[in-house]
Amino acid sequence: MLNWDDLKFCLALDRHGSMINAGKSLDANVATVSRRLERVTKDFGETLFVRNGQEWQPTPAGVKVTKLAREIETRLAELTVRNSAALPEDTVIKLSVSFTIMQTFIRSMVSYRDENTPFYNVDLTIHDRSLAYSEADVAVRYARPDHGSYICAKVAEVEVCPYISANANSFPTHWIDIDYDGNRFLPADFGIEMPKVPKLRIEGLNLSMQSVIQGNYLAFLPKKYAERIDGLRQAIDDCPGRKLDVWMIYHQSRKLDPIVRAGVDIVQASLALSETTSDGGPSAIDKIVTG
Repeated sequence: MLNWDDLKFCLALDRHGSMINAGKSLDANVATVSRRLERVTKDFGETLFVRNGQEWQPTPAGVKVTKLAREIETRLAELTVRNSAALPEDTVIKLSVSFTIMQTFIRSMVSYRDENTPFYNVDLTIHDRSLAYSEADVAVRYARPDHGSYICAKVAEVEVCPYISANANSFPTHWIDIDYDGNRFLPADFGIEMPKVPKLRIEGLNLSMQSVIQGNYLAFLPKKYAERIDGLRQAIDDCPGRKLDVWMIYHQSRKLDPIVRAGVDIVQASLALSETTSDGGPSAIDKIVTG
């Protein structure tokens, strides 16, 4: 007899393509994934997955089973949300947001209001707090985790370009390296000849911006941020920017948690105000749950 506890392993294998990654998504080892797959295969009476190189792919019977699993997952999510008591208005939503993302979208984040639901208290930090131990409910990062049991949704793009002081009498000879969660931009990436080693390495945008204007440096800044600053101009006219994906992340074990859903809604609605995301469609968590 098919049951959800086994079916979710088939769904994870279909989504991730390998038993190792399927196991990671469910906090299980490869042996457990294999054993659960064997059990569902026996109950269904047909081969569900076949190996093609390094990837496991569903057979026609496997497609039917994973479709059933998705439907069950969706209904479970809907049932959980319907039966969950409304969060108290003094609920605290803990959001961990990368420093430069916060500075880029801070206006929309602090301006977010939804007349249809309570405006919960938000604990907004730039520190990388643990999602696994609920030190944060939702994180917003440039870097998508490559291991661990996390659900990720791309919620925005940040276009980064080289900027200099609008009042510079000469082109800068030194540049500033800004931390974008490990993503780096070099002058050579934009065809600019400068030393490989940055003159300064700075966390955050505001101090970098001030250094560019007052010290005549070059820095790689988000267009959305830099266009609000009168003292900046692009170092190269019509320069094609480099894009960074912005990821919203929460722990797999809390995907049905009403607090996490509230955090997801706040992040998505906030970034939608920035005109970089959202077309009025379903929320990011619903897009993930429905596959």
